[in-house]
Amino acid sequence: MEELKSLARLIEFSKNYKTVLPHDLTAETKEGYFLENLRNDKYANDDEAANDLYQSDTNDIRYKMLKHRLKKKLYNNLVLINLQQIKLRFFSQKEIECYTSLQQAQVLLKLAEYKLAANLANKIITISNQFEFTNLLIACYELLLFCYAEQGDVKAFVKYKQLLSIELEKKRHEREAVNIYQFIKAKTKKSIKSRKEVLPTLPDAVDDLKRLWLLSGTFDAFNAYYKGSMIYHELEGDFSKILELTLLSEKWVSEGKINAERFESLYNKFILIYAHLRVKEYASGLIYANKFVSEFEAGTRNWFAYMENYFLLASHSKNYSMAESIVKDVTANPSYHKLAPASVERWLLYSAYLSLVTLNETFAARMKEYLFVSLPEYSKDKQGFNVAILILQFVYFLQKGDSEALIYRIDGLKKYILFHLKDSFSQRSKLFIKLLILAVTENLNAKACRTKGQRLYLKLQETPTPGDAYAEIEIVPYEHLWEVILASLETKKT
Repeated sequence: MEELKSLARLIEFSKNYKTVLPHDLTAETKEGYFLENLRNDKYANDDEAANDLYQSDTNDIRYKMLKHRLKKKLYNNLVLINLQQIKLRFFSQKEIECYTSLQQAQVLLKLAEYKLAANLANKIITISNQFEFTNLLIACYELLLFCYAEQGDVKAFVKYKQLLSIELEKKRHEREAVNIYQFIKAKTKKSIKSRKEVLPTLPDAVDDLKRLWLLSGTFDAFNAYYKGSMIYHELEGDFSKILELTLLSEKWVSEGKINAERFESLYNKFILIYAHLRVKEYASGLIYANKFVSEFEAGTRNWFAYMENYFLLASHSKNYSMAESIVKDVTANPSYHKLAPASVERWLLYSAYLSLVTLNETFAARMKEYLFVSLPEYSKDKQGFNVAILILQFVYFLQKGDSEALIYRIDGLKKYILFHLKDSFSQRSKLFIKLLILAVTENLNAKACRTKGQRLYLKLQETPTPGDAYAEIEIVPYEHLWEVILASLETKKT
């Protein structure tokens, strides 16, 4: 009762209800009408809004005041958001709830309600220990020290002073680890050139990240080590190490070495599938992919990304019926048409390659003319799918026997090799393009191509797939694609 009485006395200091938006706000008011139109994306700019609301322009003081009031109320409403409805992960919901409680505890502290503030702080500490919220633990310990100092509780003060010292030491290592990881992430996201620059520094950085995780023992330090290692091994093309780390992480979770409440299990599964693709363990990868797919919500961004790796596993293992099924599932999903243009273009590219190598003639006939001809010209200032598009266009004209178009594209391919495939990480693409050029110079003679291309083909087999920082994506392995081309040339000859 005393707690309720203390809180009741503070109600007069609460914000005016008029400074937040009521749940049942209707469009009959100016604020309600403005909000509804904003939610429906009716206005492209302030001019349109001012004209609709007041038949005026943005200089109208009425519009300025309305906009100011609504913005303030929308910010105030952030504290009232139902965190479950916006689909935050559970630990993120608890973290935000803890920060809200911490703000309440800080208010009580300033009002000298030390007992109430301490009660709230201890509740936050319980949750923070469960989820390893280091910052919240430090803030709560500091708050409790203030309370116990004011209350003269020496025993409690000494206890929490020791706990604060331990947590601050953990935080020191954790913050250093997070700084290292965030710098790596920033450098690798900036540009391909930036990735190349940071790559030589990553072995030592990853060693430091592991050392700091072991010193700190916190989840955030582990997460920095985990994701920093992923970036490094991917840039190096060492996907066996990535596969090893994903499996170790699952083991560490089961052993309680890392926080299961916060570990991103779906992300780990996604990377696990991707690593199988890169180490060419296709059969095992497909087993895992089929096992985990139900854990990804269909139509979400993560699901579409997962399905790309699933498709590539099927394609590389020559399981084209499965690959076709995946394409159908993706393109039939209602959210497919909401994807970014680049994502849609990739799925069109996957479909086109599938139509090239599949034995399902009905599917090939349905897809080929539309996809092969409509594919955009490659962009000369980026890497990723440029070679895949070039190859697809080239093979299309090769199958048609269009010598004029092929000769025209040979010059383009040679220029692409000269300007864009200079580095060792492009060696596989360079070798395969040389095989395509050979097919034209040998007048599309399958026997001559097979004989004279044997040296290039063997070298292609010996050349490993590069790291993802620089690699052109092989939608179908070049070795298999070359066999498909030769088979097509032999069929044409007969």
